[in-house]
Amino acid sequence: MNTHGQMEDEVLLRASEIFSALSNPVRLRIVELICSRELSVGDVATEMGIGASGASQHLSILARCGILVSSTHGTSRLYRVRGPRVQMILKLIEEFCHKHVLYGRPVGESEGPA
Repeated sequence: MNTHGQMEDEVLLRASEIFSALSNPVRLRIVELICSRELSVGDVATEMGIGASGASQHLSILARCGILVSSTHGTSRLYRVRGPRVQMILKLIEEFCHKHVLYGRPVGESEGPA
């Protein structure tokens, strides 16, 4: 944060990339899966019921923005979340939705006059 309580430009840009990556429900579910254990592209494809190509694309987006990291084990590339804060972010989003009764509400619907 700068002296005015605002995010620095570099952090703001990275945050927008992270939120953009997490804006896709499939990617959110993938992150949830990977929070519990390392997974390969094939594992993600099987768990999510999507093709390996689609899984690979989603994993690439999540890795590119910094949410996931990967390592090579033999012929497999395994993906894991970059530390426990990722799971904390998901938990905070879930708590926010429950606290403000945002679940079940159509996207874009406001609460009415403030």
